[in-house]
Amino acid sequence: MKDRILNILMLLAVAAALILTWARGAQEEAALPLAASPAATAAPPPAEVYRARRRETRALEQALLTTLAESEHTAPETKALAEQQLAGMARNDEMELAVEGALAAHGFSDALCVSRDGSMTVFLPIEISADEAAFFLEIARDISGLEAENIRLTGY
Repeated sequence: MKDRILNILMLLAVAAALILTWARGAQEEAALPLAASPAATAAPPPAEVYRARRRETRALEQALLTTLAESEHTAPETKALAEQQLAGMARNDEMELAVEGALAAHGFSDALCVSRDGSMTVFLPIEISADEAAFFLEIARDISGLEAENIRLTGY
């Protein structure tokens, strides 16, 4: 008999918790302003979202690699590898920013450049002509020092 009473009390407590949770959820939904709905807010441009995420990620990577390279507890081989990674990141950052800056100077401020392991991809927001593609490829090649077959122009 005692177990039945405890089970009934447990079921009543669970039911009360569910009802309170449901009631609070309904109150919160009613309190949301109309501007908070997904349809009412404008999405930021994809290029800006990517650039912000790239800055955050690279800052974290750089901080971790710097800590590793400067730690007295790190093996010499690991320090050398961390320093090599930091130098590669700096080269890639410089190339990407230079290509993006050159394209922005030609009216393509939403262009994105991603450089990794001896290759580069340039993302453009609109279709371009063959002459523009050749010109942009030449800009990327001059800045990066990469061969044309390692550079890709594409839309996003």
